Amino acid sequence: MKQSIHIPVVNQSFEIHDFSHKNQSYSLLKKYNESAERFYQLDPLFRLHTHDCLEILVFLGGDCDFFCEGKTYTLRRGDIVVVPPNAVHQAIVKNIDHYERIIINISNRLMEDFVTVSTSMNENIVFQKTQGSYLLHMNAVNFQDILSLLHEITHRIKNGEENFSFTLQYLLFQVLQVIFNPASSLPNLSNKEEHDERLLSILEYIESHLTDPYLSLDKVSSYFHLNKYYFSHYFKKHMNLPFYRYVSLKRLSFAVTMIKQKQIPIEKIALKCGFPDYSSFYRLFKKEYNLSPKNLQKDYKN
Repeated sequence: MKQSIHIPVVNQSFEIHDFSHKNQSYSLLKKYNESAERFYQLDPLFRLHTHDCLEILVFLGGDCDFFCEGKTYTLRRGDIVVVPPNAVHQAIVKNIDHYERIIINISNRLMEDFVTVSTSMNENIVFQKTQGSYLLHMNAVNFQDILSLLHEITHRIKNGEENFSFTLQYLLFQVLQVIFNPASSLPNLSNKEEHDERLLSILEYIESHLTDPYLSLDKVSSYFHLNKYYFSHYFKKHMNLPFYRYVSLKRLSFAVTMIKQKQIPIEKIALKCGFPDYSSFYRLFKKEYNLSPKNLQKDYKN
């Protein structure tokens, strides 16, 4: 099993990465392509990981199964995957040479600004969440509109425009308006999505009790009337990582967001995120990210 990690996004605004054949970013990946397995070992984005921001994957082509919080999607051109903050996800790619996509990471602060100024966007995001899927399939016209806007953004960034400029943020705002508009997407009738209602209920339960220090495998298995050994095997099979590691990863991910906000002491953050004490939080944090909580806060400040 590949180690799952958290990748903090330190930019206050947004980041965009174009991994298409005609973009230079794609050529940077080629030097690692000794084999698919070798590439997965070198690039953390191909292992189970989380971000403390909204991530949007615009799929351009290739052979990719995308795993997100217990659901797996077989992607086709025109698909857009909306990955919420702190969601555990992974791209499973068979051939790196043909895997093309554009990745957008948007800070929580900027998303709050967007939904504040646009009631319709907020309503559309809420509607998208109620559909229970992280996948949207754009119709051809709207998908081309999205690509044109994204190419305009990347062109301006290459020419030295900062990603916190009003123009770039407005262009990104237009991209999101198209993505989250229900009229832009088509039903994914041909996509065979792994759908397990019991697993979704378990994940919702964990999410709502994440800060409870007494959240345990015994408690969750008992709540769902499952033998704890069966539950442990069932959870690991469907989530690609053990129960305790999933809970730890989610808690640490929330802790990263709070550490960057610098509103309360790190010792209190540990307790607020469900860790029994600071020492266990520190140990897990250092093991997961290879740096201390205070060093992360210092790096983010710099």
